[in-house]
Amino acid sequence: MASDVITAGWVRPPSLQLCAEECGAKCCKNRMVLLSEEEARALKALAPTPSLIAKGSDGRWAMLTTPACMFLTAENRCSIYTHRPAACRAFPQRPSAGCLVWPTDT
Repeated sequence: MASDVITAGWVRPPSLQLCAEECGAKCCKNRMVLLSEEEARALKALAPTPSLIAKGSDGRWAMLTTPACMFLTAENRCSIYTHRPAACRAFPQRPSAGCLVWPTDT
């Protein structure tokens, strides 16, 4: 039932075609992704640039995706798709600028 609430606002369902090819994976660029401590440890082990994953002064872990996520390939595919953080799995949960799944202008 919770997933019904999240998907209720979608204009189009997410897919590789839509997100990687049509959108250009905008959700993987110029953002900060909040992580659990467990996710942060796991991703640091996989990261080509571990310094982009850090604990903030507020005590929360985050991964900086500026200009793009370090795990995003040149083809706009997630190179750690099966290990991606919960925040990435759940996106979008609300309208987001530039998102083709749930745009802010609907």
